[in-house]
Amino acid sequence: MDAIGSLELAWAQGYNGSKAEYISHNTICYACGSNVNFYNTDDKKETAYPSLGGGIHLIAVSNTHHTVAIAEQAINPRIFIHSYPGFIKTAVCENGAQLEYAALAFSYSGRYLASYSGLPEFKLSIWHWETGDLLCSKELDGLPATDISFNPMDWHKVCVIGPEQLTFWNIEQSNKKYVLLPAKVKLPAEDGTVDDRMDDASSRMSTRAVMYGIKVDLATKAGLVGELAETFEGVKDDLKKRVVPVSHCWTPKSEVYFGCEGGQLFKVDSESHTVKLLYKPTLPSNSVKDAGSPELIREDSDLQLPSSPNYNNTLGEGSLSYMKLHKDGLYVGGEDATLRCLTISRDEINLSDSWPCESAITSLSWSSSYNKLAVGSSMGAVHIYDPASPGSAEKLFDHHHGNFLGVDILSPGTQHCVTVRQSGEVQVWTLEKPQLVSSISISRAASCIACCPSSKLAAVGTLSGHVYMIEFNNVENPRVVQRLAVHRTPVLHLVFEQYGRYLLTGSDDGHVFIMDPRPSVEFNILGHVLIDGLIMSISCNTPDKNGDTKVVVTSNLHQKDASKNPAPHKIIQFDLKKNFIKDFSQDYHVSLKCDLKDEVINRMNLNFAVPSYGAAVGPGEIIYAISYNHKRLCKIQLPDEPPKKSTSKSKSKAKENNKASYLQPLAEFPGHELPGGKVVLSPHQKWLATCAPDGRVHVRTMDDMEKAVSVRAHTFRQGGVNSMVFSADSMYLITCGANDGTVSCYTWNFTTFGKNKYASAVEMSRTLNVALNGVRKKEDEVLANMMEWFPTTSQSGSRAASVIEKDTQELSEKEKAVENDQIYTTPTPIPSSDATWLELQELEAIKEEDKQYADMKKDLRTDIRDLRRTIQAMMKQNETLPEMEKLAHQEFNLDTEEQQRLEAEGQAEVEMIREDIEFENLAMVYLRDTIKRTCWDSMAVKGRSLKAFHSNLEVTNYPMRDRTHAEKEILAFVTKIREIEIAELEARKEIMETPSKPGTAGENEEKELDDESEEGDGKEQPSTTGSLGAMFGGGSDLFYSQFELHTKQQKQNQIILLKDALYRIRTAFNKEFDEVYKMKEMEIARIKEKNTRIRKILEDLDSGEAVWQPEWSIDEKPERLLEVSDSEVKVEKYISPEQQAKLDEEAKIEEERRLREKADNARERALDMMMGGVLEVKKEDELKKDIPVPAFMSKPQEEWSEDEKKLAQDYERKVKELNEEREKYRKALESELKKLQTTLADTTGNFDDKLTDLFQKKIKTEMVINQEELKIVRLQFSLLQEEELGTKEAEIARRLKSRQTRKTGGQLAVINAKKEADQFRDTYDILVAEDKVLDKVFRREFNDVPTSQVDQLYKLFRRRPRGRRGAEHSMDLPSISPYGERPPSPRQQLSNLLKGLTELDDESHMPEGVELSVWERMCLARKNKLESEQNVKQKALVMADMNAFLQRRQEEDENLKAEIEELLERINNVQEEKLRFMCNLEVQFLLKQGQVEVDPGPFVYDHTDSILIHRGVTEDLNATIRQLGEQKIAAMTESKDFRKGIHVLEWEHNKNLMKIEDLLNKARDIQSLKVSRELQKYLNDADHESKKQQEIGKLEETLDLQDRHHEKNVRERKDILGNIRKVIRRKEKENSKLMRELQEFNVSVAERKHIDAVNADRHADSGAEKRMHDIVQRRKLVDLAKAQAQEVAVLRAEVERLRMRTFPALVQVEH
Repeated sequence: MDAIGSLELAWAQGYNGSKAEYISHNTICYACGSNVNFYNTDDKKETAYPSLGGGIHLIAVSNTHHTVAIAEQAINPRIFIHSYPGFIKTAVCENGAQLEYAALAFSYSGRYLASYSGLPEFKLSIWHWETGDLLCSKELDGLPATDISFNPMDWHKVCVIGPEQLTFWNIEQSNKKYVLLPAKVKLPAEDGTVDDRMDDASSRMSTRAVMYGIKVDLATKAGLVGELAETFEGVKDDLKKRVVPVSHCWTPKSEVYFGCEGGQLFKVDSESHTVKLLYKPTLPSNSVKDAGSPELIREDSDLQLPSSPNYNNTLGEGSLSYMKLHKDGLYVGGEDATLRCLTISRDEINLSDSWPCESAITSLSWSSSYNKLAVGSSMGAVHIYDPASPGSAEKLFDHHHGNFLGVDILSPGTQHCVTVRQSGEVQVWTLEKPQLVSSISISRAASCIACCPSSKLAAVGTLSGHVYMIEFNNVENPRVVQRLAVHRTPVLHLVFEQYGRYLLTGSDDGHVFIMDPRPSVEFNILGHVLIDGLIMSISCNTPDKNGDTKVVVTSNLHQKDASKNPAPHKIIQFDLKKNFIKDFSQDYHVSLKCDLKDEVINRMNLNFAVPSYGAAVGPGEIIYAISYNHKRLCKIQLPDEPPKKSTSKSKSKAKENNKASYLQPLAEFPGHELPGGKVVLSPHQKWLATCAPDGRVHVRTMDDMEKAVSVRAHTFRQGGVNSMVFSADSMYLITCGANDGTVSCYTWNFTTFGKNKYASAVEMSRTLNVALNGVRKKEDEVLANMMEWFPTTSQSGSRAASVIEKDTQELSEKEKAVENDQIYTTPTPIPSSDATWLELQELEAIKEEDKQYADMKKDLRTDIRDLRRTIQAMMKQNETLPEMEKLAHQEFNLDTEEQQRLEAEGQAEVEMIREDIEFENLAMVYLRDTIKRTCWDSMAVKGRSLKAFHSNLEVTNYPMRDRTHAEKEILAFVTKIREIEIAELEARKEIMETPSKPGTAGENEEKELDDESEEGDGKEQPSTTGSLGAMFGGGSDLFYSQFELHTKQQKQNQIILLKDALYRIRTAFNKEFDEVYKMKEMEIARIKEKNTRIRKILEDLDSGEAVWQPEWSIDEKPERLLEVSDSEVKVEKYISPEQQAKLDEEAKIEEERRLREKADNARERALDMMMGGVLEVKKEDELKKDIPVPAFMSKPQEEWSEDEKKLAQDYERKVKELNEEREKYRKALESELKKLQTTLADTTGNFDDKLTDLFQKKIKTEMVINQEELKIVRLQFSLLQEEELGTKEAEIARRLKSRQTRKTGGQLAVINAKKEADQFRDTYDILVAEDKVLDKVFRREFNDVPTSQVDQLYKLFRRRPRGRRGAEHSMDLPSISPYGERPPSPRQQLSNLLKGLTELDDESHMPEGVELSVWERMCLARKNKLESEQNVKQKALVMADMNAFLQRRQEEDENLKAEIEELLERINNVQEEKLRFMCNLEVQFLLKQGQVEVDPGPFVYDHTDSILIHRGVTEDLNATIRQLGEQKIAAMTESKDFRKGIHVLEWEHNKNLMKIEDLLNKARDIQSLKVSRELQKYLNDADHESKKQQEIGKLEETLDLQDRHHEKNVRERKDILGNIRKVIRRKEKENSKLMRELQEFNVSVAERKHIDAVNADRHADSGAEKRMHDIVQRRKLVDLAKAQAQEVAVLRAEVERLRMRTFPALVQVEH
């Protein structure tokens, strides 16, 4: 195949929203699958180039140097550098990543490229892209990055952002040595705060730790030692959520704006690394304010725009995904599909412009002149935004979005191809150039596409099972002309026969439909073929126009387990005769369902020997397929006849016939690297193309299958190639990617031999076009006349809902017919609005059957009705029969099989539910057992409580587990150690103790003895031990003194001993609890015993009084929780048939026993006859018996005899005695009852008192336990602090060692840098000297020239051309870059100077008289001098960099030295802290309330300013104070008594004075009293009360009169109010009328304003020029008048000055 030629990429289309950046002032570059496209924005031409390597992962573009960098998708990926135009490979950067690159960026100036790799190394690399050399690299600590950029003002600074980082990298250079130094910026919190780290170094430190200044950072608290400790910030759950940077850009001041995922905008300084919040969105969203507003935006304010329906006026989450800086402001865009221009002035933000995009913005790029902004969107469109035209953008191209599902050539096959995307977007492309002609959407998810060779028609399959027919007579305006409902499942395959006679469709429903695709027959479906399994491919081939069509279908029977073997292994081959359509009749079908007969189509069922993909049938009945196992191309011959079916019963012969159906490959050829793929034959059937998920396309000739032309069309990482197709002349090969959303077109570059081969393909194409020309013309005319198809409302309805409604209606009609005893006839089925062709055929078949068997069905329905009537009559008669003769209801069921089936289904459902319940119960039982085993069985002492009888008091015990074996061993070990330590201490005291002298004991010894006696004979008291544990069973001689706990081992041993004490304290309390518990058990038993007697007494007394019976509660008897009583089960217990039979048997035995006992029993009969049925006679029973009344007492007493009277008296006496006995017995019972109740009250009260004492003991025990636990917690905290100090010391030691290592390396770096700088300085000095020599030797070299000419030549030698821009900038538009002009590189400067020097070297600048040879010598010397000067300048810059590099290394060395000294000081401080911490112990004291004189303050006491003194000091001081106080009180009492006498005398004196005053006032009042007439009348009138009543009556009459007058006034006011309300309603009606008129007037005014506004522009435009001219003319006249006035004023001043000069000076001369 290589001899024919090679495939070259003609064009590629598809944009998925990736980076689209300017590579020149009018060309945009973007990745298109595995290709790179360059789009010229001026002439709209697009060029595609295939990428080198294994596909494209990232691209970066430099519009300064017109260069693109491509990072491939592969292991150990490379970066290819290409220049534009021409896509010439410049360099390759290798070994920068292991798996992938995460970000690429070119420097703004210079020849540098930065790359950031992904997993696993996360490495930043700096390259020299012209040579591909790696300058420097640095691996990071697993921090991923999303974007990277150089500082446009200084390429030595690089900014890297990622989800968890924002890092600045400084590139330091020393000649050819480069070093990367990071400066990580801490990301702010989402609320905008820059640092949320709490200064909690002592947040959990005790008083002692704070006292001694022990501060521990978070890493030390976490126990971290190593590099992680330096960057540890705390647990993420405890920290504020950080922002996630997603975009950034540099400013001319070397600051960086970065936007975050949540919509926050920050500014960070690259030097000081300070972060400042510029904008933070508020919830739920933010609005952006207008730039014209005078108010400035602060951090938490909203950015708000004037409301407009045209664009989104909110700035929030996802709005800052991309940003680019411009002189007009900061342009941002993102997921909210809006481009905004933000102006930032003094950290205040305004919105100056906004433009709504159709979809989310995914790319922003400025042109080199910064006058055009390329905006890429996620839906496949690129727009050009011009800042000069705000609010609008030009759409550059729109390729739509989504993966391509298929491609095919549109008839005649040499001009256009048609593609379809997942969304149903059908697009038409030209073959010769990359141009999208038109597109149409079918508004349904598509699955495949095929084009008809005999007409301009394309068939599109959908996931809904429909096939859309699209007409392309006008390729610029395609139309949908028909929609066919073929399948109910997605259409997976569409294949046209090569002459356009048949259309084959396949789906996973197991049907292959054969259709006549001619529009003239309205796309008639001829029939279908049933296929077993999942259809994997369909292929057909017609050797010549009048021949038969051979169809091959492959399928996979293992649909459920397709993951193990997804390749097809079944072959179904059938033929369509040449006259199949012409001779088509219903005889071809097996049934009315239109399934074709096997003998009509010559069907053969075959098998692949090896499962294979993409079978294609070629000439000679040969199949080409790609094997699944070894991925090779197989050539398989189809048999002429199907394998004969064996009629013999021999297994061996049947096996041989079955083996004959497996087709073995005739030959195998090299295939692809990955399994799967498709095989396609060229239209002239001499070339074979294969594609696979590996992304490659192989093309072979039938003559030489071993050799193939191969191209990498798509990348295997995105699924490789999905489909491909040849053009009609085989000149073009079009491929579609599986998941990259691109379509590529390849064309042949033929050799001389290949051109001859291509001629046959062209000839075949012409022959086919001539053969189909007539058919095409006819069918295209029919297509053009067909109406465009539009979806209807009925077709979009729910088919399932209509079926359910139909079934419900049929069921109700059927039930109604049965109730009315009528014959129900099933209605004729009606097809749904969206029924498939097969469903319609099935309905037609049902109708035909109904017509054929109508009479038979009618007879059967009549017989069924009669039978139903007979059975109903029998059932009614059965209801009237006696109970013994009645039949059960199920006996009338004739369909016993249906009944049994329903019962079986019900029983199966019941069993299934029972099984589920049993499993649930089993799970609950397991859970119960687990909980019981963990929380109950493992407890040595079960938790329970005790409740009082007569109060709510409740006391609980301490649940306790058994000690584990390890705990017992540790306790025994510690106990043994303490015993040894105590014995060793006592022995040491005996050895070291010296006898005291007899004369030196004195008073000190007595005081010590007194102190010891007070302290308990030398033992520690609870005040110093810190708890009362010894009093509650927790004491031990093994405890350490709190003043001796210095070492870690001692503290750990003390903790173990304290835990043992806690165990013993709880055990001691539990023993007392058990005793009281047993006491309550005895009390309850005693109460039950006495209650038995009480109930008997109450029964004898016929009293309804309730008996008090205490019961155990669940808390007291927790084991009852584990037992389920019958009363707790609220549902009926399920009894299985076996259990029911057993219960019936037991009941029968019990009944027989009871009947036997009820038979004749001699013992019971004798007891009843002899003793009344009882063995013992009780007194209470006798008292209940009444005295029998004599029979004569029924007669009158007059008729009684003497004996009867005596008997009557005896009877009365007995009755009286019986009543007296009964009364005595009742009183005795009452007394006994009262005594019993009193006894119960006393005993239960005593128990309650005992329980109260236990409760008090429990409180004290809890106090003691808390004291011991507090000591344990303090010790554990002390151990933790000690461990933290150790961790801190280890971390500081590690840092010290690390810094020392770095300092050693730094010193070596300083030495090397200094050595290199000295060496380079020598070189530089030599260059400077050589440059000076060139100037000095000039006159010497021209000594043969006259001196005058030498001077002229020397001046010209010193002359230099002016600096000019490079050629590449001369053609650019004027730049408005925010970063200013790019500084030229030294090479560009030299090139510009040499170009300018060429102009100076022209002979026109040669002085007169100078020979040409001399002039040329001078020009050469000047050129050498210029090059030498430029070389010196360049070396000077390098020398400056090296000096700066050396200075920075020296500064780093000094900083490391200072840091080492600081670390040494810190480690010494930590060691001192450890020593001080171990010596200064924290002791827990147990003091009385009066012994603490410190204000407690907060909950945690602070005793830093407190001291501990002896109790005696305080007691002596208190005694002195008390004595002085008593003396003072005595003096005050004496003074008080004396003053009391004085106060008594003063009080009596004042009392007498007041009496005198009162008496004088009374006398004065009597004397001044005036006797008025009323008073005289009152004194003289004896009946004063009657007069008073008269006055009251007059007042009441006056009051009644006033009430009537008030009611009258109220009525008048109400009438006035009613009239006013009528007036108000009338006014309201008038106002409403006026409002309506006002609205009409407003509408008229608005219309008039609108009309005036429309005409205003016209009027304004008509007079604008004239008014402008008048204004300008008036302004000029005013300026002229002002100028003339100024001139006049100047002239007047000059005239006055001259006049004054001519006047004589009349000055008197003073003598």
